[in-house]
Amino acid sequence: MRWEFHALNAGFVTRSKPLRALLEAGESLQTRDGDPYDIDRRVLERLAAACTPPERERLRLPITIHFTADVEDAAYLTDELAADVLHRLEGWGEAYVYRDGKMWLPQSLAVDILLRYGGALQRLLQ
Repeated sequence: MRWEFHALNAGFVTRSKPLRALLEAGESLQTRDGDPYDIDRRVLERLAAACTPPERERLRLPITIHFTADVEDAAYLTDELAADVLHRLEGWGEAYVYRDGKMWLPQSLAVDILLRYGGALQRLLQ
């Protein structure tokens, strides 16, 4: 089973970097297998526009969305700043509250934002 999860998570980035570094310094990311990992420049700029300068330094990309076999219809984020930035960008209001170290999302929404955010979000299957 562990081999299966490793194969499913082969494109996972283990060393995230600050948004500022990816945007300004043009730093790059690599997957755990050593392959390059790209994030759409327009997405980086959109995220930066939703952040204050200190948040650009603290927000690390890619943001990881956790999918677990224990909960088949939802996924979650563990990064509070990332949850706050996504709230601002998506206009979720009071929906999807960050509580007890997680922000739970319906699985369909999690998949949708994974696809729309051009590599700025990544999935982790557990």
